Amino acid sequence: MSSSATLTIRELGGLDELVLTPPLARSIWGEDDQPEDPVLLLTVQRTGGLIAGAVDEDGQLWAYLVGLPTTQADTQHSHRLGVHPARRHQRLGERLKRFQRDWCLQRGIQHVRWTFDPLLLVNAHLNIHRLGASVRTFLPNYYGQMKGINAGAPSDRFEAEWTLGSERTAAHLAGGTPERWPSQVFRPLVDNIPDRLPATLAVSMPPDFYRLLREDRVQALEWRRMTGPLFTRLFEQGFALTDVNFSREQYLFTSGIPRGTGC
Repeated sequence: MSSSATLTIRELGGLDELVLTPPLARSIWGEDDQPEDPVLLLTVQRTGGLIAGAVDEDGQLWAYLVGLPTTQADTQHSHRLGVHPARRHQRLGERLKRFQRDWCLQRGIQHVRWTFDPLLLVNAHLNIHRLGASVRTFLPNYYGQMKGINAGAPSDRFEAEWTLGSERTAAHLAGGTPERWPSQVFRPLVDNIPDRLPATLAVSMPPDFYRLLREDRVQALEWRRMTGPLFTRLFEQGFALTDVNFSREQYLFTSGIPRGTGC
């Protein structure tokens, strides 16, 4: 197998390449996943959307991204981003998002939004810490009952907001971590939500929610049950998810940051 460095990140061209996305989707999200029809993806591409992938020298597709136009000309909705299990931990997701950023900025698109599972620490680390997106919106059971690797728990989602040209995005893409972390950590399964919230709140997260869902569904559902009200309250009171510490398994929520600052 070729290394990740030899993979080319580019737009996919024509049906011959777009037909590679359904089998890749099933290898990522499960055999009962319902991927987008390649003809539909072709239409999306021809009407202003982005279909990009990581392709090796033999034309094999190992990761892909789908970006959709929205009613706001300066905003794209990132609908799909997936990496083949054999290619994980090679930063292909980050390379695709960087490609998406460049592609959007060249076309005057300043913002990208997408949803992701609030309890997937590795996804949050990419989205918030490495890319510099932030979250202000919690969507309970957004997709209803799901299949594949998402089956068995309510489909709660965060909505990520990525301001492509902001100083925050540039700092995180360059490896900067300007946020300050509090010493006290809130544990959703143990601690009660305090009546008075501090200006910054560190919240512990499960290290691998998908594994927990497979091996201990009761505890996985308890994480869903206990974090939903917490996220709802934090966002209602003006907090934003501003950073993720992967090694500590923690999220950082910060209050009082005005919109329009890239956070």
